[in-house]
Amino acid sequence: MIQHAFTASRKALTAERFQLENRLYQGCPTIACTKGGKIYAGWYSGGSKEPSLLNYNLLTVSGDGGKNWRELFVLEGCPDQKIQALDIEIFIDPLARLWVCWVQRNWALPRNAPGHLNQWAMICADPDSEEPEFSAPFFLGEGFMRCAPEFLADGRWLFPAYNWMTDNYAFFETADQGEHFSPCSGPKKISTDFDEAMFLETADHEKVMMLARTTCGALAYTESADSGRRWSEPVLRRDLPDPGTRFFWKRLPSGRILMVKNLSPEKRVMMSAMLSEDEGKTWPFVLTLDARETSYPEAALAFDGSIFIVYDRGRCSHKEILLSRITEQEILQGKISDPASFLNRIISKAPEIPALGRWYREAVTLYDNQLISLPLI
Repeated sequence: MIQHAFTASRKALTAERFQLENRLYQGCPTIACTKGGKIYAGWYSGGSKEPSLLNYNLLTVSGDGGKNWRELFVLEGCPDQKIQALDIEIFIDPLARLWVCWVQRNWALPRNAPGHLNQWAMICADPDSEEPEFSAPFFLGEGFMRCAPEFLADGRWLFPAYNWMTDNYAFFETADQGEHFSPCSGPKKISTDFDEAMFLETADHEKVMMLARTTCGALAYTESADSGRRWSEPVLRRDLPDPGTRFFWKRLPSGRILMVKNLSPEKRVMMSAMLSEDEGKTWPFVLTLDARETSYPEAALAFDGSIFIVYDRGRCSHKEILLSRITEQEILQGKISDPASFLNRIISKAPEIPALGRWYREAVTLYDNQLISLPLI
């Protein structure tokens, strides 16, 4: 039996290696908004690239609408044991709790071995507290969760968690608000390297839809008429071009569906927010957020109905984490009009030439070079 030992550790941001001026890499952001008006954002950094045994996950918070940010802590792996911590994912559940999820990757095991990819989480019951407290980390299952879950009307929660050990889309299911999780299998995948998928329940609660990343220049689509137990054969949505990166979709209180994605089938450019009024069949309303090369969007609905969207730019070059604040009406209009809205605000930017100490440069070289000879397949 594989033992899923927790070896990552939560640490304060006091060590030199965690400081902004020493970051060689940062990207893959995530975002969540609380009922009390706080905005949480997370991303991962550390090392000189992804993957690196020096990668760590970072959690930050803003109490003023995204103007100022405070870094709370990092979740670091255990490089000496070849354990990498990566891909933080945060969200607010129906009980108003903040979840912080991340992947623990064991490079001492072959890529296809059980225990190579493990999904962990911890929960904050009161994220609006001045000093939020979190539960002890707990194991969700084997896999790689990089997108927020869908909370179904029947009380079940579906957590997308891709797993390259299987030819089928994979996810976790919980029917007791996260007390217990069961691994589930979806339909056979369409060609992909990283099949980030997102579920969305239809407005009449009759079906669960799923879109997923592919390497075919468009998103894959499948649906289930029995709440995720059986799925239709996936098809490519050529009307939803995608360059092989993460996207985001979510139902808004109005009933419309929000989607945020790159519009090009080849490059990670034209980051845009779109709206559908017909359950995702068409997307006539489009607001361009950033025409430059950006990637990995995620959105969260704030307490006042505004939409906050986070994404990255130049993970190893510009090293920017960007935030936009928009409204549903602005997507319908195709332009910014609300005085409180903004596009592409930099909430974190590491220097393009970091101020690394000698010891840190040597550590980066040591641990990053180890991955060259580690088993990848």
